[in-house]
Amino acid sequence: MIRNPFTFGNPIREPERFIGRDRAIQQIVSRLLSSAHESTSVVGERRIGKTSLLKHLSNPDVAEQYGLAKDEFCLVYIDFQGLTDITPKRFWQRVLRLLGRNLRDSDLYADIEALRNKDEIDLFDLEDLFYLFDDEGINIVLLMDEFEFVTQNPNFGSDFFGGLRALAIHCNLSLIPATRRELVDLCHSEEIKGSPFFNIFATVVLRPFTIEQASELLVRYTADSSFNFTAEEVSFIINLVGGYPIFTQIGGFYMFDGKQQGLIGKELFDYVIESFSEQADQHFTYYWSHSTDSEKITLISALALRMQKKADPTEEKIKSMNTRASLDINELVKRGMMVRQGDNVHVFSPVFEQWITLEVSAIPGEEESATTVEAWMKDGGDEKLEPVKGILPRFKKKYWKSVGNVLKEVSFELISRVTVDMITGQF
Repeated sequence: MIRNPFTFGNPIREPERFIGRDRAIQQIVSRLLSSAHESTSVVGERRIGKTSLLKHLSNPDVAEQYGLAKDEFCLVYIDFQGLTDITPKRFWQRVLRLLGRNLRDSDLYADIEALRNKDEIDLFDLEDLFYLFDDEGINIVLLMDEFEFVTQNPNFGSDFFGGLRALAIHCNLSLIPATRRELVDLCHSEEIKGSPFFNIFATVVLRPFTIEQASELLVRYTADSSFNFTAEEVSFIINLVGGYPIFTQIGGFYMFDGKQQGLIGKELFDYVIESFSEQADQHFTYYWSHSTDSEKITLISALALRMQKKADPTEEKIKSMNTRASLDINELVKRGMMVRQGDNVHVFSPVFEQWITLEVSAIPGEEESATTVEAWMKDGGDEKLEPVKGILPRFKKKYWKSVGNVLKEVSFELISRVTVDMITGQF
């Protein structure tokens, strides 16, 4: 068998396989090269490519190509994922160990190790060490992945973040934290949220790939293979998976795998759809569970309206069904869960649409009774949903209010058809 060029379990490590992110890298590097060596926060949805970006920049050869000379910049990648019990001392011990590994041949190695092995590491000790880096003309860049495990950890108080800010301002230390949401929204207390630490960052938001970037990945990865993709196959994958890098990799993996099996035409495309759906399920569950109730209503609204009109709805029409829709759509587009095309918007993938359908629908034979609906209405469900109470049992009880608020906005003539379409998955 020919090695499949697509991977979707681990981040991209080889520079030649890294696609896009030119604007994000340009902003990060330009701030690092400024006289103040400024810091940048990287924000992006889960599996959007934050780790791949940080690892790409931490490669000394790649960094040098962007003007970060090896003898002037020491870029250190640190992953905090899962470190729920880390303390400030362990934080600095880890940073110092990685610094020592990168500067093993430097005259400063002994100073790094001496501080790392101290019983206590205070701010004055750290300042003294970083001043030595300054004297040697070395700029330290900490690329900190999953940094929310630090900001949300009660072991890290305002004194820690104040000290880290002081080092970043007064020494040649730059911070590049990567988080799923804005840093200030990922704090364990209001005191930390109000810390001036968060004022030193510019923010770079990683968004899904454009059609051009996704196409480049699919074409480049198969260019040297006997199973290179046709224009039709590339278009099929992009329309199926949207712009998430991981989903592009999954779609490419199963298209390549199917072609190796000798599948063609509809049989090949059906194989890709089925395989992609299985692999994407856990990610869809995560994205949905980390969406607000209002965002879920907006997604359901877009889905129901598209079924009703057989075309992508306008943002204004969705807004008429949910007053928060404009805010929701902006956030969902930023996260990659919706796509905006002119005045129209749609859910990023037909497979995710089907997933939403299955998520909100009751399993046939396990629907709630009309009596349960009546009791729910009396207990404060929502009096405005009276006109659609007969349809609510077709959906899971926890989504009655969300789905009901959508269905009451479409004509009674269409309610039944839209509901049946959602349950049976007829798109």
